[in-house]
Amino acid sequence: METNIDELSSHMSTLTTNSNEILKLDKDRPLSTFTLPSMSSCPMATDDYNHLLIYHHQTLILFQLPTFEILFSTTLFPLIQCQISDICFYSITNCFLLSSSNTIYSLSSNKQIELFHQCSNTIWSITYTLKYIFICYLFGSSIEQWEFNSSSTNGILLNTWFKKDLIEIFDTGINCIRAIDQCIGMTIKQSNFSWRIDIFDILTMNKLRRGRTIQQEAGLSNWIGLLFPIDHYCYLFADGDEGLFLIDQTNEQDYKEHSIMNIACNICLIRDINSKKYASIVVQTHEGLNIYNIQQLTLSI
Repeated sequence: METNIDELSSHMSTLTTNSNEILKLDKDRPLSTFTLPSMSSCPMATDDYNHLLIYHHQTLILFQLPTFEILFSTTLFPLIQCQISDICFYSITNCFLLSSSNTIYSLSSNKQIELFHQCSNTIWSITYTLKYIFICYLFGSSIEQWEFNSSSTNGILLNTWFKKDLIEIFDTGINCIRAIDQCIGMTIKQSNFSWRIDIFDILTMNKLRRGRTIQQEAGLSNWIGLLFPIDHYCYLFADGDEGLFLIDQTNEQDYKEHSIMNIACNICLIRDINSKKYASIVVQTHEGLNIYNIQQLTLSI
């Protein structure tokens, strides 16, 4: 993995969150690593703290962090015959949600995989915030907002938004959606094959920020386009061999973009269980998983 830790540390240290905190990557080598060959944008998610679930070649693996101890591993076939397209953690029922074809499955704390919800179309990406689950279909053909209660998987469809209401006429589609509080970020594939990140209000889908084109090589290798939200307007953006970027759209007049790693196929941030602050970052590369410490610092004003 080609990584400039000093550069990453420098850029992360300039990020100011709403609580006047900044993130800084530890300058040392990865805290721990786990080798998984032939990785290319494998779906993964954390419970926000010390568990990481990843889908790798028809196998689900649940890790204990930061050691990458394997707690659970299972081959999905023949129970789930199609590829897993996305994973998110659903805190209402304390389970992971896995999307595959037109179906969402749940993986509970007792390691049981169960049918959660049957959908009307092929699921591209899923995300959860507050009490809502958002489902993106077929490269952004539509996005649905659902509400489920803790005792039933019979959800209520609250809203549907179609591609023409979300992206611009010359855009190709939506690849990844990630929600945080009242905002939902989306990676938009533009007509020239470049990416931008647009941010919307989760209730109205009014556009809060129109992102700028991410400055990377717009070739055929940049089709990963995955997000991880830091706060409402700051996102980590992973695009495989095209690298890892920090995108800060807090100030509409002062858009900030930093290239901070050369290779990143997926990313997750992990919180400290006591302080609830971000403490580490998991970076997925082609060869496996790496976890780095993040120092939580207070910005002097």
